[in-house]
Amino acid sequence: MGAIGEVARALRDRGCTHVFGVPGGGPNLELIGELERNGIEFVLAHGESGAAMMASAHGLTTGTLSAVVVTRGPGVSSVVNGAAQATLDRAPLVVITDTVPMSQRDRVAHQRFDQRAVLRPVTLRTARIGDDVTAEEMLELLSCVDGGRSGAVHLDLDAGASTDIDPPRSVDQPMTAAAADVVRARLEGSDHPIVITGIHAPDNLSGPLESFGAPVLTTYQGAGALAEGHPLLAGMFTNAELERQLLVDADMVVLIGFDDVEPMPGPWPGTAEVVAIDPVPTAHRFAPVSLAYVGEPADVLPERTPSHSGACEHLRSVRARLSDAARPLGPIELVRSAAEVWPDEGMVTVDAGAHFLAVLPFWPVTRRRQLLISNGLATMGYALPAAVGASLASPDRPVLSLTGDGGLQMMLAELETLQRLQLPVCVTVFNDSELTLIKLKQRDGQGDQRAVRYGASNFAAIAEGFGMSATVVDNAENLHEAFRSALDARAPYLIDVRIDPTEYRHIMAVSRG
Repeated sequence: MGAIGEVARALRDRGCTHVFGVPGGGPNLELIGELERNGIEFVLAHGESGAAMMASAHGLTTGTLSAVVVTRGPGVSSVVNGAAQATLDRAPLVVITDTVPMSQRDRVAHQRFDQRAVLRPVTLRTARIGDDVTAEEMLELLSCVDGGRSGAVHLDLDAGASTDIDPPRSVDQPMTAAAADVVRARLEGSDHPIVITGIHAPDNLSGPLESFGAPVLTTYQGAGALAEGHPLLAGMFTNAELERQLLVDADMVVLIGFDDVEPMPGPWPGTAEVVAIDPVPTAHRFAPVSLAYVGEPADVLPERTPSHSGACEHLRSVRARLSDAARPLGPIELVRSAAEVWPDEGMVTVDAGAHFLAVLPFWPVTRRRQLLISNGLATMGYALPAAVGASLASPDRPVLSLTGDGGLQMMLAELETLQRLQLPVCVTVFNDSELTLIKLKQRDGQGDQRAVRYGASNFAAIAEGFGMSATVVDNAENLHEAFRSALDARAPYLIDVRIDPTEYRHIMAVSRG
């Protein structure tokens, strides 16, 4: 069948329906043709990094593999950020590149560098795929992409060369798992436990959590373990100031599906015993885990008398403290207005930047993977391409993309992709013409405003230039109307909100201390 045929068939057999990318000629186009013959749709993007983010978000939403196709040389160097995002955010992604053939490397220097060496640090594995590749080798290689610890895998297509596949990467060994009865007995002995659910937590967790009856914090990527309004939901865990006292007061912290890539750097809060329940074997170095169980949470979580009040009171207190300095057209009011309009079945993608400090504590998440964010890499530019991928994966659900002006500028050309595909995505820009999160960290002697300040941009006009519907909001009274118009359009829509950034300093101080 050959390299291209085996790759296309392997993707098809693993449930892949969409491949994204920016192709070069030759092998790239041959692969795209073979993918289409196998029932896999190719989606043309403007940038390789954005295409990879589209694919990884599509894979997270569908629970299957998605892939990105890029050309040799500049395509490979450009896709690095997208591959790193998938690997650090534990999202399934196959990165497929063509290359200067081995048979020509002695004489061809144009666009030639060691592509596998470039991508090896940001992928789980990399492989040279030749015509001698077998279906069994492809199955084994792709099996690590959407396993318990997902990430990116790189396939370098070189039909005339022999196949060479990196061995599986060695990972930190998890601590020895304890028996279920030992862990259950330890949990039963706790008087004031608190639970933190993470990226690897199972979707069907509400029943076991309700039986255990302890307050629940979620990481950004573990959000939705309990729906908004649940009496046990205490909010988000980031390893920062907002939830610190809650953990200090606990006599036990129970981690469920927690990954070391999720928390903010810094010391672990409190001195309570930490017990980990890992649906997939996981190494724990960040939190001082003393006892671990590998298996389903329902197997070890005992039934306790619920202690609701602390959870609800904590979440109310967090939101009230963050809102103390809220402005009529500030980021918190923007988030509240959007949440009041956006339906429960909708999805939300969030970019890196100061605005996410307002989004995450207030957005009413009702199910797992309803909110997508780059947490492990925390890269700017994620929200728009992730919205494209999520919308293609779930076309009946409206998607709200919440981005800062800096992040949107990085992926601006993908507005054309969004318009061309006619997806029901509303891109909302927190437009304050600066790198606000970096500005808040700036100290004397670290440059002046030229290090963090941009010129003004009219994103609504830019979107209209691509043929999109768009509006500018510079008055708080118009927020609800703008979001209703976007939702009613069921088509690409951009809302350019001229945000009042003055409350960000307060949000930062309350969130991070």
